[in-house]
Amino acid sequence: MTASQPRTALPTWVDGLWLALCALYILAGVALVPYHGDEPTQIFMGKDTYYVLNGQLDRLYAAPFEALDGDDALEQHLRLINGTLPKSIFGAIGMVMVRSADALSAPWSWGPDWEWNISNGAIAPGDPLLLAARYASALFLAGSVAVLFVIVKTIGGRAPAYLATAYYTLSPAVLINGRRAMMEGPLLFFSLLAVWAALHLLQHRRWLGYVLFGIIGGLTVASKHPGMVTIALLYGALGIITLYQAWQQKNGGYAIRHIWRLFVAGLLTIAVFVAMNPSWWRDPLLAIDLVVQERTHLLEEQTTSLGGTYDLGERTNYFIRQALIAQPMYAEVDFFKPYITEQVAAYEANPWGGIVIGGSPIGAIVLTILAGIGGVMLVYKRTSQATLLLLWALGSIVFVIVSTPLEWQRYYLIAFPALALLASTGLWTPIQAWMGRRA
Repeated sequence: MTASQPRTALPTWVDGLWLALCALYILAGVALVPYHGDEPTQIFMGKDTYYVLNGQLDRLYAAPFEALDGDDALEQHLRLINGTLPKSIFGAIGMVMVRSADALSAPWSWGPDWEWNISNGAIAPGDPLLLAARYASALFLAGSVAVLFVIVKTIGGRAPAYLATAYYTLSPAVLINGRRAMMEGPLLFFSLLAVWAALHLLQHRRWLGYVLFGIIGGLTVASKHPGMVTIALLYGALGIITLYQAWQQKNGGYAIRHIWRLFVAGLLTIAVFVAMNPSWWRDPLLAIDLVVQERTHLLEEQTTSLGGTYDLGERTNYFIRQALIAQPMYAEVDFFKPYITEQVAAYEANPWGGIVIGGSPIGAIVLTILAGIGGVMLVYKRTSQATLLLLWALGSIVFVIVSTPLEWQRYYLIAFPALALLASTGLWTPIQAWMGRRA
């Protein structure tokens, strides 16, 4: 090829076709993904949707645990430590399928065995409601692929967008957890939508953009509490970029105007989150205290009983194994694994389980090098959008390393879109340079 010969660009409809194929791939494996005990618990929490629509708000308001009986205390515990949006969707699906609140599912009890849980009302594998809830979660995951494509395309062009979405869509960890009737599908979708909204805000500093970002931020945190990490990183990045731009322009008014708008967006994020959490409505301070108490107690209990660690070096090893090597983890606790052995074998025998991209220590090293190159390229671009993406990506990775005491793969999921962005940019850079020399 000579310099005078233009390269033939793919028509834009190919992008849509690619994203449709990614979505079909995700949906094709929904019914086969191995069962997880948290799925019946999430569906059980869909009862809150019934309480809201039936006007039984008193059952949702936060109350001191000593004032509650056993069943109400369990419901409140689950209500406080989990996201609101996924369970609301699962409850709405149950209502559409004309199931009573008590017919949704019993929560999974991690003490008794499989037979006890199923016989005592935990939703069974293959149940139509379980499948419908899984498809709802998987649709959010498919939507997150499309948003990731737009984000990477915005900063790097179409080629790295294809690379990033291929890595993300084929990652077994993303597929397993995003397909299940749990919180990860909505969390990934709204987290990436918030990143897109922040990028859009940098291009169009209008009130509507701030309002949109604020709303999406609230939906992200309502999907699952760790979503607040993504939102905090984005608010921080937007604030830093705004102050830097004001300094460059020697324009204090610009800083005041847009920091004020960012503050209003933050209030809107809080308002949306609280609006979606009726348990906070009567006594928000009590609700906050109980959430911190329950989450702290749960994490300490899990860390102590399930072999967690506070050592940063070991947490880094966890990240390497679960996010870079990333062999699929179907169950976090050993005693659950025998219950799903046949399901895992059937899942891995079909083509819908994905491809482990890292797969080995050598693969992890290559992925790390590519991500490092991608990070350098974002620094080299020296644009506000590249800066925001770099702060978000690196912040997400550092957060999961520092804050995750348990080697549970789903706790590392927010790092996978960041790795997709960085590694695809890092891989495309030498390819683009080689193509340029060939031309």
